[in-house]
Amino acid sequence: MKTSKGKKKVASSSIAEKKAVKPVEPTGGLIQGVADAKVSRRTLLKGTATAAAVVGVSAVGLQSVNLTPSKEQSASTSTSYSTISPTVTNTATVPPNPPITTTDPFGVRTVTLTVNGTNYNVNVAPRSMLADVLRDELGFIATKKTCNRASCGSCTVLIDGQPHEACHVMTVRLAGHSIVTAEIATKDPVVNALQQAWVTEDGGQCNYCGPGNIMAATALLRSNPNPTVPQIKAALSGNLCRCGNYVQIIAAVQAAAKTLGGA
Repeated sequence: MKTSKGKKKVASSSIAEKKAVKPVEPTGGLIQGVADAKVSRRTLLKGTATAAAVVGVSAVGLQSVNLTPSKEQSASTSTSYSTISPTVTNTATVPPNPPITTTDPFGVRTVTLTVNGTNYNVNVAPRSMLADVLRDELGFIATKKTCNRASCGSCTVLIDGQPHEACHVMTVRLAGHSIVTAEIATKDPVVNALQQAWVTEDGGQCNYCGPGNIMAATALLRSNPNPTVPQIKAALSGNLCRCGNYVQIIAAVQAAAKTLGGA
């Protein structure tokens, strides 16, 4: 009982000490100004949320929009800004970049590639493979890069009329050679006939392997307008289809040969 009474006395004395502590004198400034104005907590929180939203939007736009101060406000408010539109350069008046020549065997140099009958100047490193340059530099994305080890045939293109896996052909060696990709489409009657047959005969399920198969079949039909089924299988043996749609692929090649008058 004595112990409990002692605890009660300690508790009451602690409360008395807390009540006896004097509040900190105001030091002025923005916080004191808000207190003097008797702004409610709800109003203050609303204002804080609005300011945070404005700051967030401004931060997103800082990378693409130039902001310059236009007018000074009072000492307790932020500076307002006016928007200046970014300068647009007329690219028609900008001269093309000169070709890069180097004596460094590992340095980047400019090569001219002939793709689907059009010449392109592209800067490449000696180790750059044709599949990467076609897709990443020139935008010919029909050339798929799947295995990257010349095993699946999805990156097959025609180089001087012959099928090659573009993932294993160095770009610097192709200056002066003709490259054909599936994007040539209607400009080439054989490619066009095969692409139409791929649709009518359901040659593709996911069709990720389609462009590579069409390029290999194009080389076949140019050299053999009326191939047999074993000849079609042999010509497309380097092109894998993960969907297992080989029966329809063979039917599409036969249909294209018939369209072209070979069968």
